[in-house]
Amino acid sequence: MLVIGTAGHIDHGKSSIVKRLTGTDPDRLPEEQARGMTIDLGFAFYQTPDNQSIAFVDVPGHERFVKNMIAGAGGIDAVMLVIAADDGWMPQSEEHFQIVKLLGVKYGMVALNKCDLVEEDWLELLEKEIRSRLSGSFLSSAPIFRLSATTGAGFELLKTHLNTLPGIVSSRKDIGKARLFVDRTFVRQGIGGVVTGTLRGGALSVGQTVSVWPGSGQAKIRSLQSHNEDVGVVNPGSRTAVSLTGTDRSELVRGGVISDRLDLTFFKDHPVLALSVQTLPTAPVPIEDRRRVLMIVGTTEVEGEIRLFDQEAILPGEEGIAFFRPDEPVYGLVFDRLILRLPTPMVTLGGGMILDHLAVFPRRKELTRLHYLQTRRAGTANSLVLSELAKRILAPAETFLREADISEAEASQELVVLAAEGKVARFQNWWYQVDLLKREVASLKESIAQFLKDQPHLKGITIGQLVDRLDHDQSTVELLTTYLTATGEMTRVSDFYDIVGRGVTLKGMYKEAHDKIIAALTGEPYAPPTLQSFASQGKHYQEAIRYIIESREAHKCGAEFLIIHEVWREVVQFVRERLNSVGSFAVTDLRDRFGFSRKYAIPILEEADRLKLTERQGDLRIKGAQFDNEDAFL
Repeated sequence: MLVIGTAGHIDHGKSSIVKRLTGTDPDRLPEEQARGMTIDLGFAFYQTPDNQSIAFVDVPGHERFVKNMIAGAGGIDAVMLVIAADDGWMPQSEEHFQIVKLLGVKYGMVALNKCDLVEEDWLELLEKEIRSRLSGSFLSSAPIFRLSATTGAGFELLKTHLNTLPGIVSSRKDIGKARLFVDRTFVRQGIGGVVTGTLRGGALSVGQTVSVWPGSGQAKIRSLQSHNEDVGVVNPGSRTAVSLTGTDRSELVRGGVISDRLDLTFFKDHPVLALSVQTLPTAPVPIEDRRRVLMIVGTTEVEGEIRLFDQEAILPGEEGIAFFRPDEPVYGLVFDRLILRLPTPMVTLGGGMILDHLAVFPRRKELTRLHYLQTRRAGTANSLVLSELAKRILAPAETFLREADISEAEASQELVVLAAEGKVARFQNWWYQVDLLKREVASLKESIAQFLKDQPHLKGITIGQLVDRLDHDQSTVELLTTYLTATGEMTRVSDFYDIVGRGVTLKGMYKEAHDKIIAALTGEPYAPPTLQSFASQGKHYQEAIRYIIESREAHKCGAEFLIIHEVWREVVQFVRERLNSVGSFAVTDLRDRFGFSRKYAIPILEEADRLKLTERQGDLRIKGAQFDNEDAFL
């Protein structure tokens, strides 16, 4: 189904044209019919001779109802710009024209109505003015139809043109992400809560479970209607009425969304939107840092605060990147089109599209990580894929661009093309830009090398230490280290990462501290000094202790002391021989064999219990769960 939206100034005849084409009066509200003006969205259907359906969304022209106009225009495939011949181009003609441009509408026509009220020479002058105003836009070569909704003049030519549109204008694609922005809700006797809207991104079917935004609940589709007929399935681009069961009717609100994605917590956890913004030349004020604006995406309207990317202000007629934190989270995908307005007075500032979702406003020092947004502004599949890889470095294939208005198939095809060109590659389940990953790997290895050069006694570097030294979050650093260890460029021991081939060494005061500690432990192997007596002498002693433990020169027993590794090995050997021969032993056996006082014997046995070499039963020790696994305790 093709969806055409009307646009234009109040009382220029939008509803009258739709009624003559379809036989349906789109002014459905009594107040609208009484006042002769459209307040809310109206809908009517036109059938071509070859049974193609065209839905007309008749939108309000009055300045006070521009928000409703935007809600209707957000789901259209083409626009019919209506201009009354006796009035000419008026303020709402201009504003509606600018809005449909900002919303990315690509096709349309001009309906010059009330031509029966003016002379021929005036019509020719008016058409020249209209062509001038439309110059350089998507409507620059659009057909202009001279009509009279009162007499019917010109409607046969218009119908002939409409009959060709389903074969010319592309309707909404099925990208496997069904969303219905709700533009109307009501209750029908015997059915319950019903919502209507133009379906985008995917199909819906009777019996399907869907999520209901902005609530966190789910519902089941009871019935579907399209073109006033009950159907089992509706496809993208269809004007659709959906009745739901299993949800409270209070959750069915205009501006909400019905979605086939059942888990929408991502959008609540990432409420800040990065936006590509284009302001109107006629905008009354610039978009400045911390300005409050009203954003309209689909039928959702929400106020919030703006922060700018790298500009002090986006002046009228200029473009830029901004971050928007709505007062309530918004369900919108990357590349969704939007309009920005002043909350008071209600005037349009500009519009643009969503570029990304963030958890919080970025800080100034984090902006360098967001330069991928500049690439994404191109609005193409290629720019989206490349910018996502620039953002993530290593992007998981199974969730690649899940929050974008693009299909998995289209993203995969773009990756295949880029891979054939040698620009991207895949590592296990992650995609990456080849040149970018090379630079990131070189930077990470250089950072590790410098860190360990300054502290050569360390076993390696931890993820936390890497995060502190790199301009990436922890998840990205973890992915990079996973890649480097898998490709053999790094080693990992426990929680420490090291460059392949580097030897751990001690120098200077660290070596001096190390030698003194080892001498003390060797001098009193069965009654060593306490750890505190060493650690209290400064950081170099503390680092030397860590080195001794990690290199297994000594074994730490409890929090009190180290015993030299040769002694620990003797203890383990004695315990194993004793348990193999007798089956149990006591503290006194350890004391009698080595001369340990109770001060040392108890922590040593507790360490054996911790390692599951032994297991305590009353005052005795027996074999533990790891008794036969020598690697577990040596």
